[in-house]
Amino acid sequence: MAVVACAAPLLAACGTSTAPDSSPRPTVERTYPPVPAGGTDCGITDEMSGWPTTTMVGPAVYSCLTDALGAGRPARLVVIQPSDASSGRTTGDGYSIPAGILVTYRVFGPERLEVTTDRREAGGPVTTRICTGLVAPAVGSAPTPSGCAPG
Repeated sequence: MAVVACAAPLLAACGTSTAPDSSPRPTVERTYPPVPAGGTDCGITDEMSGWPTTTMVGPAVYSCLTDALGAGRPARLVVIQPSDASSGRTTGDGYSIPAGILVTYRVFGPERLEVTTDRREAGGPVTTRICTGLVAPAVGSAPTPSGCAPG
């Protein structure tokens, strides 16, 4: 009888686990506005690469974009920035990964820059501005669009 009494609590615990969830996390599938016709793809810069020990992006990353805008040549640059919202995913070390904010810069000609900010992954909207210029970036930050109006 004592064996049955001891087994009951053990059987009640069956099916429960305190081990961390090792199921794969969903991957984020991101889409970006296309490179303008005949334009240069300046690439995708992911500021969250290596999260949480990311490195600062230098101004050289943005030179393709600033050169294209200065010359009026079509081009596109995508920058992925961390938000304040959690993505629900974690690193292998257990760090929470923030949801991304996708900022797409597209040059369509002289003083014609479209900046699309996609905050959907973080629960926000997609906004577009049409701008005429860029203020040079400080070390570790993106250039600041200038002369902007909603698009």
